[in-house]
Amino acid sequence: MVEVRVLGCGAAIPMRGQTNASYLVRAGDVSLLIDCGPAILQQLGAAGLTPGDVTHVAVTHRHGDHTLGYPLFLLWWVSHGRPGGAFPTTFANRATWESLDALLAHTFREVAGRAQTMPRVSFADDGLSSHHLSGNFVLRTWPMAHSSFAPVAGLRLEVGGTVLAFTSDTGPCDNVLPLARGADLLVHEATYSATLSPEVPDGTHGHSTARTAGRNAAAAGAKQLALVHLAAGYEGRQAALLAEAAAEFPGPVTVSAAGDVHRF
Repeated sequence: MVEVRVLGCGAAIPMRGQTNASYLVRAGDVSLLIDCGPAILQQLGAAGLTPGDVTHVAVTHRHGDHTLGYPLFLLWWVSHGRPGGAFPTTFANRATWESLDALLAHTFREVAGRAQTMPRVSFADDGLSSHHLSGNFVLRTWPMAHSSFAPVAGLRLEVGGTVLAFTSDTGPCDNVLPLARGADLLVHEATYSATLSPEVPDGTHGHSTARTAGRNAAAAGAKQLALVHLAAGYEGRQAALLAEAAAEFPGPVTVSAAGDVHRF
């Protein structure tokens, strides 16, 4: 069985009562945490978990809503981790590693020293990157279109016959199609609404509309679509973004909420 647990689904400034986007994917002996924002300890705790339940971490890019919890995540490991136990293997691109190392150095220097022993892997900066995690669990990445300062790695997880795709933050991008092709679940950011905010062009600040998310899901032949990272200004109007995506994509569409669980 493959399980996707939504720990948080908010944008950088989330709606009231929400936290930043983060997910835990579990299959076999792998528990992969995707992104590590400022509330990560509380997000894991709300799911009845701790950082000790995580075997791998993938940080999609260096913006704070995806990284600021990383020092606390590692502090937990230094304080509570199993004696002699290894840190989780962490994946990030080169720019993101620069920020993760700086965060550790400027917040918990003692943790930064211990973290030098942590298994760490760098995503390719350009083009496809492929990494075998364990058993039949493979992580592939493609660069998305978000920010020159904070280049984003979109994640495709292949576990046997199950495929999961996570765009993270991106504007319109050709790489979303190979990332999401045939995915059982596409988790696609939808920061903006083309119908509610027609004055905001698609791709503004490196983000997508719900319409683009629906079109990408349809073009990629995804089976399900989950919308995440909705801007706080759409609080109470999430149904309009769902309808906007559903007009483009014939499969099931949901607006994610923390606590959602998908099983395959």
